[in-house]
Amino acid sequence: MKQDEKETPLFHDVLFNLCIAGTFDNSKNSIDLCQFKGHHVIISFIKGSGSMLMDDSLLPIKPGVSMIVRPESTMKLAAIVDKDLAGYWITFDMFRSGNWLPSSDLENHVPYGQRISPVPFIKFVDLLEQLSMKRQNTGNLEQFKQQIRLQELFVHLLESHQAMQSPTDAMLGVERSIAYLEDHYIENMTVEQLAQQAGVRRWEYSSLFQHITGYKPLDYLTEVRMKRAKELLLLSNAPLRDVAHRVGFKDEYYFNRRFRQSMGISPKQYVRTHQSKVRIQEHLGIPIELPLQHSRIVVLGYALGNLLALGVRPVGADLTVIGKQVVYRNELHHISDIGPSEDLERIKALEPDFIFHCNRIDAAAAPVSRIAPTLVIDREDASFRQLRLIATVVGKSANAEKWIKDYKTKAKALWSQFRLDIGLNETVTVIVIVDGKLFVMGNHGLSFSLYHPHAFKPSEKVREMINEGIDFQRISSDRIESYAGDRLFLLVGEDQRSIHSAKELMQSPLWHELSPVRNNLVHILDAKSNYDDSITLERLLMALPGILTNEWSSSF
Repeated sequence: MKQDEKETPLFHDVLFNLCIAGTFDNSKNSIDLCQFKGHHVIISFIKGSGSMLMDDSLLPIKPGVSMIVRPESTMKLAAIVDKDLAGYWITFDMFRSGNWLPSSDLENHVPYGQRISPVPFIKFVDLLEQLSMKRQNTGNLEQFKQQIRLQELFVHLLESHQAMQSPTDAMLGVERSIAYLEDHYIENMTVEQLAQQAGVRRWEYSSLFQHITGYKPLDYLTEVRMKRAKELLLLSNAPLRDVAHRVGFKDEYYFNRRFRQSMGISPKQYVRTHQSKVRIQEHLGIPIELPLQHSRIVVLGYALGNLLALGVRPVGADLTVIGKQVVYRNELHHISDIGPSEDLERIKALEPDFIFHCNRIDAAAAPVSRIAPTLVIDREDASFRQLRLIATVVGKSANAEKWIKDYKTKAKALWSQFRLDIGLNETVTVIVIVDGKLFVMGNHGLSFSLYHPHAFKPSEKVREMINEGIDFQRISSDRIESYAGDRLFLLVGEDQRSIHSAKELMQSPLWHELSPVRNNLVHILDAKSNYDDSITLERLLMALPGILTNEWSSSF
């Protein structure tokens, strides 16, 4: 740095003013996020899970996750998976020394809207409790202590975020091992084996793992297994022994004990108390025998491809929209269209025995479930998890596991074929134009196929999105450069607004300045390639060799 250049000031002259702090508990007082507007906010979740919509980004939330929110942001709870959602919130202002108005020039130094997992979390919660329990009507000395606690809390968040952002090989190794754990949770595995696979020392592995997930490695493995076990318990009549084996436990007795430790009740008690919550009973309370076979099924949303991949053809689906967007349009014969807005009369006329509703958990329409038993599938879930869940209901679990195994084998073979054509740390970014708007993808859609241990890695900004659990994010065209990797995939919708936006973008000076454009490493595809259902994923494996060698033609 030159002598005459001044370093951008950070927090040495910033004053903090605590406004108000409190707790929220969804079972008692539903959290009203609108009350925070106009102030900086720290919000921390200690119980329950779901998702939050912040501006144009959908962020998953779980215990141990905290966020700093800018004053002008809009946020609301998009979905609450667990009814016992609870946590803390704190509002405050930041001022530059000598200024009377809150500062607005800290944008580049505060990780606004990013999910942070403070470690150790118990220390962080202790500060939250002190800030929320000690009210402002105390003496001057106690109020001064509160201001210090606020600053200590803020520093704790910044330090934790900084530790998470180091783009080291160790971090990437741990991320790959987490993906492996989520796909192979049935297998026996130890922390030592996972650390060895990641190429990271044992003590460093556990620390990085907890920074990324908020859990210790074996606790996270248990969490994954229990989540799957709960689905199987509620959606099948399988004996406890079979459920135990299918989630990675050798015998039902050990599974029973671990389930009690994790859930506080036995598996049988869990079924009795939670079965109605999955909405697989008719509104009159008549139980549904699972698995469903040879039933009249209606599917709403993007679960259609997974259902067809299992060899199950529904009697109805919302084809007005999906039928024009997917790659398997020629396989939709003999499926009735229920219309673009879930026409209840059309659905009722089909006399379905069961309905799959792939949507956000909170957005599933209650009237639909009054027509037939309805299972809501979270559309933000990974494709393999959706496939396994649907397969459990329709009695096709063996088919699903075979498909997943075959897909992984084919994907590994594909990327082995191109290992010499892809740089060691070559990055790729997926940009989608839908309805004329630009979105950068996280690890969903086409990205799911490209981000493979033997293939591409996400660019640094996209990797940050993935670490924060952001599936996609709307951006302006002048921000593409900050997200662009070595290679760029541009996916364009078939509507005229999207086509016009794409042509306008590619004629702009900023487009021609992008590194992948200058290096002729841009691939332009239809937006229908951005689905990650089983049929689309399989067809992409066949199409990618032609795409990567520029033998794939485009109309742009």
